[in-house]
This record gives sequence, C-alpha cells and structure tokens, in this order.
Amino acid sequence: MLNRQKTLLTLLVTASRGVSKLELTKWAFLVRQETTSQGGNAFYDFLPYKYGPFSFCLYREIDGLVRDGYVDVMGDSSLNPTDLAVDVVESLSRNVRKDSLRIVQRFKALKSDYLIDYVYNQYPSYTVNSERQKLVKRKVAEPKVFTAGYEQMSVDAFLNRLIDNGIQRIIDVRNNPIARRYGFHKSTLSRLAGYLNIEYVHIPELGIDSSRRRNLITDGDYQKLFNHYEQETILVQKEAVDRVASLVKEKASVLVCMEANPICCHRSRLANAVAELTDLNIHDLGYCMK
Repeated sequence: MLNRQKTLLTLLVTASRGVSKLELTKWAFLVRQETTSQGGNAFYDFLPYKYGPFSFCLYREIDGLVRDGYVDVMGDSSLNPTDLAVDVVESLSRNVRKDSLRIVQRFKALKSDYLIDYVYNQYPSYTVNSERQKLVKRKVAEPKVFTAGYEQMSVDAFLNRLIDNGIQRIIDVRNNPIARRYGFHKSTLSRLAGYLNIEYVHIPELGIDSSRRRNLITDGDYQKLFNHYEQETILVQKEAVDRVASLVKEKASVLVCMEANPICCHRSRLANAVAELTDLNIHDLGYCMK
C-alpha cells in the first residue's frame, strides 16, 4: 500500500466518526499545505474544481480502499475505516501520523460549509472553478506556442499547471497516447480535462512511433531522430501542422507529450514549425518536477 493511502486511512481512523469524501479531500489538502511533512513523499497533488481543491487521484484511490476492504461506505455515504485500516496505520511514518492527527483535531468539529469557507479564504486560487464561490478569476492566456510534458507528474499536478498558466486546450501530439501513470491515457486525459473546461484534441499523425525512440542515449541520437522527424513528418504532414497552427492561434493551446525536457521531445521541433507559421512565441510550461 502506498504511504499516501495510509495517510488517508490515518485521517479516517483519527476522526473516530464517519467522514465524507469532501471532508477527507480537504483534510488531505491541509496536510499537504499546512504541515511540515506535507503528507510524505509522493503525496497527492490538488487542482481547483467544483468545491475548491480536489484530487482525481485521491478519489480514485478512495474507491480502491473501499474495494479492498480498508474502508466501509455507510448509508449516508460517509467513509469509515475497517479493522484492516487500523492495522496498517502504525506502519506510516511517525511525522506524517502526527501531522494527520493535528489536522483532524483542528478541523473535525467544523461542519462541511465552515471547512470549505476556511479553505477558500486561505487558498483562494483554488476557487477559480468553484460552483459555490469564485474568489479569484480563472486566468486565460494569450495565444502562444505553448508546450508541456507530463513526465514524473501526477495528472492533478499536470492539469493544475495548465490551469495556472491559462491554458484552454490540450493538443496531444503523442503517436499512441497510452500511459502507465493514471490519467494520461487518451480517454482518461480527455475526460478529466473536460471536467475542467479544457478542450482535448489528439493529432497522432504528428507523433513518433515508440519503436523509433528505443536506445536513444546521446544528444546526437535525439538530434538524429528529430532531424528525421522534421523531414519525414513535419514536411509531409503539412495539413496536420497547419491545423495545429490554426488551433494555437484560436486560443491558448498546449502541445503535450510525455518527456519533461522539450529538448528530448519532438514537440520542440513541431513548436518551431508552428511558430514560423503563426509568428507566435514558443513557451514551454516548465519541466522542474515536484
């Protein structure tokens, strides 16, 4: 079991009562934001959603804990830990357990509305998509040739980065958009982005087959591959490149692939071609991963 899942169970065990998914999500967010441990390594990332900070990964893993018998769902939809949960809590690091206890002790007496009010007031940037109250207006960027890689990121962190940068559309330029990491398979990424009012477009003809990316070691290997990509794809798939240029000019759109560093990704060459067609600047959304 992942340590972040143990942290969720610790929050439930410490509460000594049924806890709603909304409460558990906000408590986990506060563990991340207001404790020294921040929930430990590889804890959940959060993004702004209907009722403030939210994590698609967290909700998915709650369902897994229910399925595996660590959590019971009561008639009022509240979550209660089982004896199995109690058994695993002790294996969590002492610091994270202490921080989880502090958060529960501070907030468990608050009704949901008051808990949400606290989170909204302390972290207003997470209200940009709220159906309850928007304290900050969502950013909308001016068109540029934006690019981004999701390597080493959770889907929550990745989508939050897009929201923070005012992105309105994903242009997926992977040849075969499947991924082991939750959230980055084509259908899942499209669905999750849609929940956040981010459009998703897939243009597979501008990708590179994974078989051609094997055994890339040196900078020269990458440059040779991408030189071939320019000749065999960008120049040949002119209609697809023109489509990307049109989409990029229309509203803030980001070319998305896996690699964090754009220099190691074909999207950098595609971005150059699109920039020439549109006279827009290129801006990568960064690859300093959490």
